[in-house]
Parts: sequence; C-alpha cells; structure tokens
Amino acid sequence: MNFESRSFVAWNPKFLEYTGRSNDELRTSNLEQVLALGESWSLVSEGEPSEGAEYIACVTRRPFGENGSPGFVVRNLGRLGYVMLDDFGPTGAFEQGKTVGREEERNRIAKAFHDEVSSSMLAALFLVESAKIELEEAGLPQAEVVAKASDILAETTEKIVSVVTDTK
Repeated sequence: MNFESRSFVAWNPKFLEYTGRSNDELRTSNLEQVLALGESWSLVSEGEPSEGAEYIACVTRRPFGENGSPGFVVRNLGRLGYVMLDDFGPTGAFEQGKTVGREEERNRIAKAFHDEVSSSMLAALFLVESAKIELEEAGLPQAEVVAKASDILAETTEKIVSVVTDTK
C-alpha cells in the first residue's frame, strides 16, 4: 500500500479472493473502499514513533451481506505498508472484533436500505418531481413549494446514500 496516495501497489491472488475484487477493481480502488480500519494505530515496537512501524486492525469491505476478512495493516513512517488478512489469534482480538462488527453492521444497514427503503424513496422523489412539473406547467403558485420539497427530498436521499455507503 502507498499511504500517500491511499492506493494499493501490489497484491496476491489470495488478497483478491479475500476482498472480492478483480485486479482492475483493486488497481483503481482506494484504501477506504477496500478496508475498514480500526480506531487507532499502535506502535509495533517501543521505539520513537517517528522511527518505527505501526499497525491497526482492519477488515475487508465486501459486497452487501458478505462478511469481510479480519486482519492488520502495518505501515512504516506512514508512507508504505502492507495488509495481512487471516486469523491472528488473541493479539488485537478486541480491536479486530470491533472493526469486524462495525463493518458487518454497515453491510447490514446498506443491504436493508437497498432492499427495503431506496426504491420507495426514489418513487416518492419521482412523484414529487412529476407534481412539480405539472404545477409549473399549469402556472400555479404551489409549484414553488413542491419544488422546495423536491429539492429537500433529493438532498436527503443523497445524504442517506452517503451515510449508508460510507467508506471512511
């Protein structure tokens, strides 16, 4: 990984399998699209922070409903690093568990939004937009209020999608 560009520079076939991505997808993906990171970095050794390597728990971001693979990201001086995915035993298990749990919950919410909410919201948005057009064509003053409602609904829908598919 190159942490300055937040991109992947090399990987093996197993990493592709764990992430559920192709070579081309990984080549154009950034860190946040592929991995969910824990909350804080830890030093690998007791040395000065500016001299050594640090690590953080991670879990792969998978398509809706699929559980990611836990692991660790290790970086040297914040520039270059590597990802290790698999079961690493008790070291960092709590942090890994939190990270995996967050990613599983994000996937559950995103899947529920996609399956149960998004089509209804889009239908409502299209109906309000249609009403706005009809009122404008008829020259009625209510068109302005419906236009504002349409704009608010569109902005809210975009915000919800952004929150549900958050890749931070």
